[in-house]
Amino acid sequence: MNGTINGTEQRPGVVTAISPDIVTVQIQQQSACSGCHARDLCVSSECREHLLQLKTYGQHFSIGEQVLVVARRSVGRLAVLLAFVLPLLLLVLTLSIAQTLLALSEAVAVLVAVGLLSLYYLVLYTQRHRLEGRLVLMVEPVTPHHE
Repeated sequence: MNGTINGTEQRPGVVTAISPDIVTVQIQQQSACSGCHARDLCVSSECREHLLQLKTYGQHFSIGEQVLVVARRSVGRLAVLLAFVLPLLLLVLTLSIAQTLLALSEAVAVLVAVGLLSLYYLVLYTQRHRLEGRLVLMVEPVTPHHE
């Protein structure tokens, strides 16, 4: 996310669709090269547009309205932990244990590690409704005090 206000991260976006309690916001994901003077000539796919469906919590928006997508920093940390750090640790530990303690061949160790990794992501998927309450992104209208 781009800016920081009181322990939160924010990114500008545009409302593209509205339903009773949900607003669809288009944001642009940019890589570290977004500040590069040659980015317009670059063929890198590091700049992509994403559509986020966010709860409005009683706020009213209009299509085309400029908004801010806001998240607490802890949301980002938890997401990175669940999606990248824990799976990497699980993969490395499983491979190590399978080869050293269980004396499995490399091929079998890899199959066991991929199986456990698949199981981990399946558990995450089944717990998505519980995680929804902790991984919250908010949408706010752009107002002068946010600029």
